[in-house]
Amino acid sequence: MKKAIKISLLLLLAAFVLTGCVSKYKKIKVSSFEVESVVPSSLRSANVVVAVGINNPAPAFQLRDIEATVKQNGNVMGLVTGEPVSVDGKCERVYRIPLQAQLAEGVGIMQLLATYKSFNPEEFTIDLHARANVAGKIGKDIDYKDVPLSKFIKE
Repeated sequence: MKKAIKISLLLLLAAFVLTGCVSKYKKIKVSSFEVESVVPSSLRSANVVVAVGINNPAPAFQLRDIEATVKQNGNVMGLVTGEPVSVDGKCERVYRIPLQAQLAEGVGIMQLLATYKSFNPEEFTIDLHARANVAGKIGKDIDYKDVPLSKFIKE
């Protein structure tokens, strides 16, 4: 009987601790975003480095399975994938994240150049998926749909 009470108390304590951590994870904010470099690696792909400022009041975690789809007026223009990133706990800092960008099927280099010439960020949206992992396997999928590109561009 005493063992059951101890286990119940430990489970209750663990639930309280996890609840406190969850509320801190909800307070994570992206404080800045900037494209640092774009280096073409072929006619259909490029290596991109972005600098993302993250204010993290929660414990450390790792972002993995980073994938984004870039759309122009609802049409898929390209796909972006990223390397895993370890985010430090209880601090604010800027992380340099290497990404690989690839033009979508049916999108040619000439179409991309025409888009570049008359670039309007209001025409573009991003679908983003990533997985935030804490302590290895515990994690949560993060999904954003149709986020305007203008949110990521400094004025």
